[in-house]
Amino acid sequence: MKNIYYTSYFAFLSIILFTVAITLNLFQLTINFLSVSGILQPLTDIMPEKEIRILTFLGISFIIFLVLCGLKLITDLFWQFALLFFSKDREGLDLLASKKFSYVFILGGLLAVFLNSSLLYITIVLLVTIIAFIILFLIKQSVNFTVLGMIGFIVFQLAIWSVIGSGVIYAYFTLFAEFFTALPF
Repeated sequence: MKNIYYTSYFAFLSIILFTVAITLNLFQLTINFLSVSGILQPLTDIMPEKEIRILTFLGISFIIFLVLCGLKLITDLFWQFALLFFSKDREGLDLLASKKFSYVFILGGLLAVFLNSSLLYITIVLLVTIIAFIILFLIKQSVNFTVLGMIGFIVFQLAIWSVIGSGVIYAYFTLFAEFFTALPF
């Protein structure tokens, strides 16, 4: 492509696609939970069920959109740090190339929308998309990396995301345990 700005909306579009995929799945789970637990029926006394469904869908999509946007910001930060530390490029060509290859995330988002029946499928599609993006980037931009730089780039990304993932899992289980110890029964 001649103009790099043609691809500037790809990140936003891929976030929207993954948001729709996750929201469609969580929306069905939420509506089923509200129906089975008997919460939906009293809510229909306050407002019509159609409005409850719309508000539920919008609320879930807003939360998922915010989470994915936050992850995108953090990802960009660590991606640029890895490029700073391990790339031989001094003009910013690697950064521009990473924006050019972001069409991979649109393809992954489209696939996730079609496979929205399970959060596991969406998670697998997201992980495969991320791995495919990194592999494509490293293959296309290998001239700007030494062998040690490429290994360092990969290890840096794995280490950062392992620490973040471990922290999130630890926080989840800590909050889960605190919640159950606070229950009166």
